[in-house]
Amino acid sequence: MKTSQSFPVSLLLILGSILCIPAIAYGAFHYMYPAEPDAVYTKHGKLKVEWRKFSENDMFTEYLGKERHFDEEALTADILVLRSYQESQTSVHENTKFIYSSVVMHQSVNCRNRTVSVKDLMMFSKARSNGSLVKDLYDLDWDLGEARPGSIDEKKVATLCGFES
Repeated sequence: MKTSQSFPVSLLLILGSILCIPAIAYGAFHYMYPAEPDAVYTKHGKLKVEWRKFSENDMFTEYLGKERHFDEEALTADILVLRSYQESQTSVHENTKFIYSSVVMHQSVNCRNRTVSVKDLMMFSKARSNGSLVKDLYDLDWDLGEARPGSIDEKKVATLCGFES
């Protein structure tokens, strides 16, 4: 007489369903509250950029481009910055309204004056410079002024210029 000791199929289905609940909950949580990755890769025409997460707050996540140029005589650093907003932003330029979700900025960091200025700006319709180009502004020379303590600009000055923050 042969006895087979196997689990009933319904018990296996119940156990499998119970074990799937954490995976489903994890996936649902990340769908509703997506985490910003530490590294992002984008392509703009022939230009491929590798971005590293630099700072994050409730409004946006900011990434710095891997490639940087530092002028040792002038003590300035030219960097590319990707800012991905949590919610769409609205801006008015020359009486035209623009809605965008991310911007790529060419910034200059002056180590002597501890200032950050925006040279060029491109606005994109989706996060992490995806989607279509909404607006591009060149030769801006927006001086954001001296980096305030505790600000992202002060963190850029400290990081790129080698100052203690």
